[in-house]
Amino acid sequence: MDNHWKLAVKIIFLLLFVIFCLWFLQSISWVVGLLIISTVIVYILHPLVVVLKEKFKMKHGIATTLVFVLFLLFCVLVISLLVPVVYYELVELADSFPHYMNRFQEFLSWVSQQIVLLDLEEEVRNFLVTVSDNLSQAIEYLADASIYLIGGAVDFVLVLFLTFYLLYDFQEVRKQLLSIIPEAKKELAKRIVAIIDTNTGSYLRGSLIRCLIVGIVTGLVLFIIGMPYALLLGLIAGLFNFILYIGPYIAAIPALLLSFSPLTPSPLIIILIYVLIQALDGLFIAPVILGRSVQLKAITIITVILIGGSVGGLLGMVVAVPLAGIIKGILVLIKEGPAYTSTDLDHSS
Repeated sequence: MDNHWKLAVKIIFLLLFVIFCLWFLQSISWVVGLLIISTVIVYILHPLVVVLKEKFKMKHGIATTLVFVLFLLFCVLVISLLVPVVYYELVELADSFPHYMNRFQEFLSWVSQQIVLLDLEEEVRNFLVTVSDNLSQAIEYLADASIYLIGGAVDFVLVLFLTFYLLYDFQEVRKQLLSIIPEAKKELAKRIVAIIDTNTGSYLRGSLIRCLIVGIVTGLVLFIIGMPYALLLGLIAGLFNFILYIGPYIAAIPALLLSFSPLTPSPLIIILIYVLIQALDGLFIAPVILGRSVQLKAITIITVILIGGSVGGLLGMVVAVPLAGIIKGILVLIKEGPAYTSTDLDHSS
């Protein structure tokens, strides 16, 4: 009985500890989010520091400062070029939104009439009738979200601050973590770090290049065919392309809604453009740039993206795929370990 009581007490304390950890993480979720964003940026920038140190023989402090200054200049350039144009397009879109919404409601009315003729289920009809109301609520949410941009500016400064110091101490932190590992397990720890680097660094850098290509191509093609707000739509396409499989469909929704106006290209043309660009991305850009950094099945990627979104929002959807790749890589490494190989040998003998 004493052993059972001891086991029960240990389980209770373990559950309490887990609950405390979850509560603590929830309490500091703002700081955790800033650290995750800063770490993502560091993984993208760190290879440049390594190149400057190895090829140009720069000292660590000078190389880190130079890369960080270049990153700041890039941010200033993007903000100075994109923000005025995007702001102008957003203001114009807000002024024209009632027109686009009326056109879309007319289309929904026509669709609902056809559905009545087809005698579909009552729930389907009710859903389509209330789509416009749902869209209006979504626009209100976006308007509320724009208020948080002011707070986002403060977060941006904090992220820059954290990024510089993480970038400066990145190698040292890794060395300190490896130094506390016993010598017998150090080779295994290095392989785990390599798995993390491949699934995080390579995936994030490859995804960034993919998103730039997709965003630029989408914006240019929409501009050529005379689609209004082409820059804004290209920016949305590039940002949401970070989310594999699901993101491109989300990015196509604003362009599809705008295409119901008689002043814009046909919705079929918009759908065709987005399908062709995503086919180009899926067949050529992603395999070449991402390479072997993401070795996960499509259903696994979609599942982890949905889980990441429910846990951490948009940031969770972005980091879900590399995190799942890290877990898979560690599981493969465990299977290659002595516990599995010795079992195989026992069975073969």
